[in-house]
Amino acid sequence: MALDLSVILPNVPQSLNGTGFLFGAGTSREAGYPMMPGLTREVVSVLKPTERAILDEVLKSAGESYDDAKATPNIEQISDLVIAHWINSNDARFNDLENRLRELILERILAVTNPVLDNHCRFFEALKKRAFGLPCCVWIFTTNYDLLFETAAARTGVAIENGFCGTTERFFNPMQFKSISGAVAGGRFSPSNNLTVKLVKFHGSISWVEESSKFYERHPVALAGSRRVMVLPRRRKVMDTLTPPYDTLFTQASKVMGGECKYLVSCGFSYADEHINQQLLLPVMQANRCRLFALCQEEPTGLAAFKSLPNFQAGFEKNLHIGGKIVADTTDLWQFSKFVSLF
Repeated sequence: MALDLSVILPNVPQSLNGTGFLFGAGTSREAGYPMMPGLTREVVSVLKPTERAILDEVLKSAGESYDDAKATPNIEQISDLVIAHWINSNDARFNDLENRLRELILERILAVTNPVLDNHCRFFEALKKRAFGLPCCVWIFTTNYDLLFETAAARTGVAIENGFCGTTERFFNPMQFKSISGAVAGGRFSPSNNLTVKLVKFHGSISWVEESSKFYERHPVALAGSRRVMVLPRRRKVMDTLTPPYDTLFTQASKVMGGECKYLVSCGFSYADEHINQQLLLPVMQANRCRLFALCQEEPTGLAAFKSLPNFQAGFEKNLHIGGKIVADTTDLWQFSKFVSLF
């Protein structure tokens, strides 16, 4: 069977309201950002000899060794091992290595100075067309640190809310997610006939900074020397997401999914983040409050718990999962450019 938009998001022909998108690193690949293997190789390759020796010490203690050809262990697994070694040993060398890994990951992301925005701009233009000039709200949830969605929204004239308000110095105010633009005339409020995109960045952003326990958003080049608000890529991210501002973002998402967002499609998302699977997605799916369609190149192990649910469907490079059954067909919609073309 051919996947069309009515199968993936059956509500869209009538209205964008109730629609949500879950985007992961795969949606940034065609823009020029590295995927996990590439990011791992780039970070490990620029470690100083002393830092590499400390990393090898960590890996050896865990019975591991780094394989550059396979990029294993990947940067998430390496981060976990380094942090665990620091906690168990209380040796400052391993804390320093954790901080160094964070710096290098940030450098790799900032090194992409001219990302290709074509697909993201086409996506927002498609959203505008499907809004039919009516007031509507779409939710985008992402684990990406980059600014592709923010930049593309600005270039296509789409209003976006990400929890910050202000001008050149923007401050974190989660009430922004509840705001509605419009006009008051004669004591009556009329919402503007515009599309509003509400962007929830679960793991922070290269444009967010923490100062005196408060959170601000500035242009990334203005943040030199500041502590960026970013969750270090690692498997055990759950502890990080229990602290501000991530806890507020997760609370916001949990209120929205199954409520304002009843139809969710994922693209470029690996389902490797157990805290998102177990604490956010599965509860609303098991309560049958949300419908999820996953688009992935290969079937992730993290989807196993979803496959028995009647409100879950998926499309992979080699087969489809429709109506609780494996369908012998293929799709290339896991590529963001292909999904945007369909949309």
